[in-house]
Amino acid sequence: MNIKSQLICVLIVTILSLCSVSNVAAAPVSKLTPGIHSSYADDLKGGRQTYILARFFFFAPTFYGEATILTMGVGQSIHLKGVLSYDTPPTNSTDYSHGIPYKTLNIQSLNSDGKTWSTVGTCGTSESGAFDVKLTPTAVGVYTYQITYDGDSQYDPAVSNVVTLTATNMAIS
Repeated sequence: MNIKSQLICVLIVTILSLCSVSNVAAAPVSKLTPGIHSSYADDLKGGRQTYILARFFFFAPTFYGEATILTMGVGQSIHLKGVLSYDTPPTNSTDYSHGIPYKTLNIQSLNSDGKTWSTVGTCGTSESGAFDVKLTPTAVGVYTYQITYDGDSQYDPAVSNVVTLTATNMAIS
């Protein structure tokens, strides 16, 4: 291991230590992150910036819609849909212009401590980069989700926007 590689390892350990001590979340590093040498960012993952857009998708008697915050009754089902894309953030959950096909995504739920996330399942992207997860809350409460992608040799890791579902005792139509 050369000196440059050793220094990079020490820098990473130092940054991770500072983040855990100060309880600050570290953002994913990409080629677009200022102050990071581009060859170092290329070593982390494939180098293509990725994005995930997630929305609840619902139908009503006279229309359908997308939302990031939704209230519904316990036992009712809702679809969490979206797209994994590269280079350009999607404008809505059906913007497949830069979709990344056939990748595995993690479905994460915010724990009751309000700080940590747990992976509660996985889903895959279709040929267009789209994903669709059916959710059915079984108890009254607030459910907060995000979708993550671990990245690979071509694409950087990504985290979606947060979506929040409130389940009540009464059915919402």
